[in-house]
Amino acid sequence: MGLFNWGKKKKAAATLDIKKEQGIDNPVHDDAVSVRLAVFVDEQGIDRELELDGGDEAATHYVGYDRSTPVVTARVTKLDKDLLQIQRVATIEWARHKGFAQALMDQITKDAKAAGYKSLYLEAQETAVSFYAKQEFEAYGQPFLEANIWHRKMIKELVPED
Repeated sequence: MGLFNWGKKKKAAATLDIKKEQGIDNPVHDDAVSVRLAVFVDEQGIDRELELDGGDEAATHYVGYDRSTPVVTARVTKLDKDLLQIQRVATIEWARHKGFAQALMDQITKDAKAAGYKSLYLEAQETAVSFYAKQEFEAYGQPFLEANIWHRKMIKELVPED
C-alpha cells in the first residue's frame, strides 16, 4: 500500500443493472422517459414536446438502474441494416461521473456487434463530445444547433470480435 493510500478505504465500484425493451408499452420505457424529462426538460430547459418527439415507439430503450433506481438511459433506432443511431443519452445529475453512461454505452456497443451492425451514429451535445471520443466515436461535419444546444455528428465503426 502506498504512502498516500494508508488508512484510506477504496471506493466500491458502482454496479449498474441494465435493462432494454422495444417500444413504449413497458416499464423500461417509462423509466427512460422519467430520466429524459429530468435531464433534458427540467435541467436543460428543452421543450417537452421536442423531447417526446414520437420516436420512442420504433426504438429500443436502455435504462441503467443503480439499486433499482433509474439513473441513465439511451434510445437506439435502426437506420439501415448496418447502422444504428443512439439518441437521448441522459444521466440523472447526482449519478454523473460514476461510470454509468460508459457502462450503458458499452452494453449498446456489445449488443450492436452481436447483432451484426457495422456502425453506431449519434448527434452529441458539444459538452459530451469528449465523452464519446473516449469511446472511439469520431466527430465529423460542422457543429449544428438543435433545441438551442450545439451538437456534433459522430460515428463509431464497429470491429467484429473474434
